[in-house]
Amino acid sequence: MVPSRRPIDPAAQAQARVLVEELERVADSLVDRLQAGVGGEKAQRAARRELYEVREHVRRLQSTYALSPS
Repeated sequence: MVPSRRPIDPAAQAQARVLVEELERVADSLVDRLQAGVGGEKAQRAARRELYEVREHVRRLQSTYALSPS
């Protein structure tokens, strides 16, 4: 993805920051679930896949809205 040269809207950046925080909480709960071994093998695979997707969304938001990784 090529970064845009347009200035970042402060309101959009603030919303993205809040969304990143919420997604990081989701990722933390998925990690806890994976470490606890909750569910069978299929549930573990689904949780791992969801964790990868959440982390990718966080990376995209951080890149798009110039947010520093936490």
